[in-house]
Amino acid sequence: MKEKKLNLFLLITLIVGTIIGGGIFNSPTDLILKANPMAALVAWLIGGFGILMLVLVFYKLSVIKPEMNGGIYTYAKEGFGNYIGFNSFWGYWMGAVFGNIAFISLFFKTLNSMLGTHQLSPLMCFIGGSIILWGYTAITWFGVREASILNAVITIIKILPLLLVVIVGVFAFQPHIFNVPDWTNILAVNQTQVPFKDQISGAMSTIVWCFVGIEAAVSMSRRAKQPRDVGLATIISFVIVLVLYISISIIPMGILPAKELSQTSVPLAAALSHTALGIVGSLVIKIGLLISLLGALLSWFMIGPEIAYVTSYDRDMPRAFKLVNRHGVPGFALIVYTIIMQVCLLVLLLPQLQMAYTIAYTLAATMTLVAYLLSALYGLKLAISEKMGLGFKIIATLASLYSVYMLVASGLEYVFASAIIFALGIPLFAGAPNKMSKKERWLATIIALAAVIALMLIITGKINF
Repeated sequence: MKEKKLNLFLLITLIVGTIIGGGIFNSPTDLILKANPMAALVAWLIGGFGILMLVLVFYKLSVIKPEMNGGIYTYAKEGFGNYIGFNSFWGYWMGAVFGNIAFISLFFKTLNSMLGTHQLSPLMCFIGGSIILWGYTAITWFGVREASILNAVITIIKILPLLLVVIVGVFAFQPHIFNVPDWTNILAVNQTQVPFKDQISGAMSTIVWCFVGIEAAVSMSRRAKQPRDVGLATIISFVIVLVLYISISIIPMGILPAKELSQTSVPLAAALSHTALGIVGSLVIKIGLLISLLGALLSWFMIGPEIAYVTSYDRDMPRAFKLVNRHGVPGFALIVYTIIMQVCLLVLLLPQLQMAYTIAYTLAATMTLVAYLLSALYGLKLAISEKMGLGFKIIATLASLYSVYMLVASGLEYVFASAIIFALGIPLFAGAPNKMSKKERWLATIIALAAVIALMLIITGKINF
């Protein structure tokens, strides 16, 4: 049977659906805690430009190196060796794990906001989260068919309530609420002194988290009806998401005062409750958010085991990770992936779901940024070694600099914490068929020492999240 290809519309739908998860629904609260409305707008413009540079790097690499179907992992491996490639995979994989925990945390935070006085206890949230994890494991074990159609439906469900916020919110927007006094120096939410540059830096981890998944666009090239549609779909999708993200995060800042916005569990729902739609609009947003989170979680459940399979197939992970069941699913990788998430899910036992969500998504963004940086550096290396045009050299340079800036802006405490996560991956690479070279052993030793130092700083309270 002839394989059905995807037209431009389906490509755009798939890309947008991959990017939009739960981060955008919570972004007004996440941002207002770190930056005033005007500073948040500037941060979106800076962040959007940086992400665009990364998008262009991923797209260019997919065009000139179509045989590298392992994406982020393969780029790092080709450019900097087996162990660096493994760390790119490991960082991305663990970023997906923490991202999924963030989805589940936000899911129950939203659900509790709908239950009023009958909120679920931390233990019930943990049990419910565990049911979701293993339920999705069962679904993925048997495969998920018609993924593009399912993704299109979920994407439409995600976008409709977001468009509702934009359309209705514009009429409820009040400039005097948005234009807070002394916005470059005093944080409106708590009246503390926070310089403009620190507000920008603080907002960046939230912005990166909202865009995690943007790299998935290049994987759609083999499904495209017309190869030229891939680049066009990538750019169109990025523009759609950026405009939607800026609107969704900024409009509520002109509806709710900063302090009130910072205290709401579902900011978009709170914003709509102050419009003509009232409680009905609030309920629509919350239901849309729950569906969006479950849809994004399912997508990453399919991606996680697959990238582990590719790495194992390339001999940089133990052989067991490339074992597939009779449905063609990497079963061992899927089970390990779920077990790791189950352990991390213990954060739901904390009474502060917002704290658990914030820590999880910042760790996810930090780990993913390492993989982004390695891909951008590989693009730059390729641009120089193969004497590509000046345009791509500039793009790859800007993408690399942006990734470094984002790692610093996300917080050095999270960079140190990521050293612990990377150290945990050392035994997996050591047990892979590809043996570690002398240089790789030295690098692993440095990572292990950094992890020990980071752990000591956390235990002694010198690093706080």
